[in-house]
Formats: sequence, structure tokens, C-alpha cells
Amino acid sequence: MFHTILGFGGRMARREYFFANMALGLLVSLMILALIAGFTPDLGRGHRGPPPIGLTVMLLVVVLPFYLWFALAFQAKRYRDIGWNPLYVMPGSIGALTIILLLSPFVPGLTLIGGLLNLSLSLCLLFWPSQPTSSADWYGDYQGGALDPGLDTAPAFKSRRPATVRTSAPPPVFTPAPTGFGRRGL
Repeated sequence: MFHTILGFGGRMARREYFFANMALGLLVSLMILALIAGFTPDLGRGHRGPPPIGLTVMLLVVVLPFYLWFALAFQAKRYRDIGWNPLYVMPGSIGALTIILLLSPFVPGLTLIGGLLNLSLSLCLLFWPSQPTSSADWYGDYQGGALDPGLDTAPAFKSRRPATVRTSAPPPVFTPAPTGFGRRGL
């Protein structure tokens, strides 16, 4: 069960993706609130300064890796369900958003382009229809599609693999023993 939740393989339909992200958001929010509540004695009533170092470290060491792991795993499963190869889409989108983030202080219009790119990817993940199920491995991964033209998705009866040829005699056919005197049949 945990390989489907924790792993990056498999597929996730639109409804499952939506509810998984809602549960992840709720869980991360509860973790952040618990950390803030744990550090409130240090903050005091009228505290206006930066947050304590311990709170920042806990957020960066505990909450951020937890959130990133599950968010990227859910996205990979959803991209695979759409029929896109997550090994191409996810690094491409992360790279494009990183370049836009680095260049946006110098070119102000890139912030809008980055926001539109992020919005379009999010809308694709939420509303793009699923591919029909085809050949699958033990995780249920989609094997083929527009981004994987090299994979053979032909059915087994149309495969290019030659038929197996039997080289030995067929198994013997069972015939009941004759009944009569001296035999054990009834």
C-alpha cells in the first residue's frame, strides 16, 4: 500500500489527485501550526522580530521535504495518468520556473509568464482527462503515448515476437483403465 502513496510510480486520476492534494495541504498546515504553537512561548505577546531560528530550521528540515516529496510524487502519478512522461515534463517545468525566477528581477514581465505557466500546469493536472489504460507493469505505469513513440504498445497477438515452437511430444492423453475381472475399476 505504501509504495502507491510514497512512490513515484503508478497512476492517479483527477479526483484522487484533487483529494490527495487537499489532504496533503491540510496535513502540512497542521504541521506548521503545531510547530508555531510549540514555539509560541519563545515569541511572547507583542513579538515583532523575525521568527526564532528553531522554527525556521524545523520548517526547512521537517515540513519542506515532506511536502515536496508527496507533491512531486502526486504530480508524477498524475502526469503518467494523463499520458505524459513525468521524466520529461517535471524537470522541464522545474527548469523553466527556475530560470523565470532567476531572471524576473531583471525582466519584470517574466513574473507574469511564470505565474501563467504555473497556473496552466496546475489546471492541466486538475482537469486534463486520463489516458485509457494500456499495457502496464506491476505498478500500473502507462507504457507508451505521444511522448514515448519507441515503445511497442501492440497487443500480444500482433507482436513481432515469433511464436513458440514445441519441440517435444505432446503430453499423453488420459484414458480410463478398462474395468473387469482382475482390475481395480468399479
